[in-house]
Amino acid sequence: MDFHLLANMMATIGLDEGTLVSWLETAFYPTLLGILIIASLGLPIPEDIPLIAAGVILSRHPGVATWPATLLVALVGIMSGDLILYMFGRLAGPSIVGHKGVRWLITPRRYAQTARAFKRHGMWACFFGRFFVGIRAMMCMTAGATRFPYWRFFIADCAGALLSIPLFVLLGYWFAGMIPVLRQYLVGVQGILLGVAILGAIGLVIALKIRAMRRLTRQPEDVRVLHSVDDASSAA
Repeated sequence: MDFHLLANMMATIGLDEGTLVSWLETAFYPTLLGILIIASLGLPIPEDIPLIAAGVILSRHPGVATWPATLLVALVGIMSGDLILYMFGRLAGPSIVGHKGVRWLITPRRYAQTARAFKRHGMWACFFGRFFVGIRAMMCMTAGATRFPYWRFFIADCAGALLSIPLFVLLGYWFAGMIPVLRQYLVGVQGILLGVAILGAIGLVIALKIRAMRRLTRQPEDVRVLHSVDDASSAA
């Protein structure tokens, strides 16, 4: 396993393999950052491929990159692209549907469906939307076009990225010698990741509801204590 196989994995952006090999060897972090920004801007480049490639490099070429820096660069690259799309949607507004640059990605029907999802589910629509290739970019632009609050978008999108980035880098690190086989199962891995996210969200909702119910059951007791304190004060 060397840089040539990794470059071949990431050559979907149209650069020749030799160029990518040279960039990966001499400027790994800028190359990873640039590819992830391009991938997150909506081009048909799955962001899991460069993340897995980064994990392979961490495993086979430890002197080229470190774990903390790789994860940080990956997060900055992915979030930068998503925020650019959000701001583009915010500037364009609902008229983004007719914009010739994104007409192939956002149709009136898809825009309406995504806008309803934001209105109904809020941050959850953003959180889960980023796990689907082809929907992620549309989700970011629609969030901006519908004036979905910036900080709510940022938190939900960042939470999804913090879940997916370490997973795919770890996959590349653990299965550095099985990349051809691993690539065949990426769809299944994405499904597992989405399932984990859904279960985590359900668990969080259940925990919050249980907490709210406990507060309601404790409230009468607290009221009785206050009444007894008031009675004691009156008697005194």
